[in-house]
Amino acid sequence: MSDVDIQFSGGRVYHAGELQDLTVGVTDGIVTHLVEPHAELEADERVDLDGEWLLPGFVDGHIHLREPGYVEKEGIESGTAAAVAGGVTTIVEMPNTVPPVLDVDRLRSKADRFDRDSHVDHAFFGAITEENVGTGDIRALADAGVTAFKTFMATSFGPLLMDDKGVLYRAFEEVADAGLPLYIHAEDEEYLDEFRARCADDGGMDAFFDSRPPIAETTAVSDVLDVVAETGTETVIAHVTTAEALARIRDARADGLPVHAEVTPYHLTFDRDDVASIGTHAIGTPPARDAENFERLWDHLESGDVQLLGSDHAPHQLEERDRPPLEVPPGMPQLETAVPAMLDAIDRGRLTVSQLVDLYAQRPARLHGLYPRKGAIRPGADADLVVVDPDREWTVDATRFESAADYSPFDGLRLTGMPTAVYQRGALVAEEMATLNEPGDGRRIS
Repeated sequence: MSDVDIQFSGGRVYHAGELQDLTVGVTDGIVTHLVEPHAELEADERVDLDGEWLLPGFVDGHIHLREPGYVEKEGIESGTAAAVAGGVTTIVEMPNTVPPVLDVDRLRSKADRFDRDSHVDHAFFGAITEENVGTGDIRALADAGVTAFKTFMATSFGPLLMDDKGVLYRAFEEVADAGLPLYIHAEDEEYLDEFRARCADDGGMDAFFDSRPPIAETTAVSDVLDVVAETGTETVIAHVTTAEALARIRDARADGLPVHAEVTPYHLTFDRDDVASIGTHAIGTPPARDAENFERLWDHLESGDVQLLGSDHAPHQLEERDRPPLEVPPGMPQLETAVPAMLDAIDRGRLTVSQLVDLYAQRPARLHGLYPRKGAIRPGADADLVVVDPDREWTVDATRFESAADYSPFDGLRLTGMPTAVYQRGALVAEEMATLNEPGDGRRIS
């Protein structure tokens, strides 16, 4: 009788904070053995890593699929196939679909769709608007298994704007009572209204950047930190773009506030000039900032002031991206470029393997209550594993994406480092960034 179903050997395994020479054994989709490299396990299948890295499957706590409501932009099937192809084996899906996930009935309806169509293991956010604060729905959603909540202080895509500060304060209180984290899009809507009006007659890319200035983010972040200080709500400030906001969050954490800064691979790859050069296909919100701020973002990450990476995968149709800049819906496909972009950063010496796994696997898994089942290679964890060739040089081709969106600001970029094989619960689900498993293979994990 075999010791294990699958043995992974001959590579460098990420365990206990570093790459190590280990052999991994998997049985019934669970990691059961971590042994010295010379040890031989009786195995039904052997995978020779040939010197490549074996990392935990990545956990993305910030993705927007468009189903229900706008399946033509990105459905559950295509979006979760993109996750698998990119090395993301667990997603926590944002709630700003149409209708948004404001109550348990809508959560169950969405979960049924995922049961049928998801390629990847998944959990869900609950939505917060003025419509469900004070109704009991926030507590009910928490009891029904959402792992976090999301709201917006500024206009973005979807019906979740929360611009009444009194209601927002009550939302923070209710989320704190539910014992879950709150993710928030932090831009000040009044500043955005002012600067959009100033830019209304200018149709160029500069108008887009100027319509969402840094002060809109820094002001909103300060407001959020004041509320967190009062309510104690564990809070994630999503897709932070300004170094000043990161500094304020750093100082608040030093004072003991339960607040986390999330940054996206997009904002760690492109500055304002890059996006302006690419054009409307690269527009996201909050926008990429200038080159000096870009370097300071990296300084903050290297100093430990960033707690989470999230892709902010949020596709739209290509024809929508060809509108004038101020009319372009923000967001783009990111799941197939997030891990590769960060592997390229490792190759360039800007990031370490330990930082990548910490920020994009372990910490999101912990925050959403999924660790140690997810986010680690250790006995008892799900065998969600990503084989990485750190030396593979390749060019991003958006026309080959699993995502329904076939454009990307990364299109044509030459990167070093690729997730060459992906395993979910011990099954090979992607190879060479092509998805192999079937819709419905993913499981709800909360």
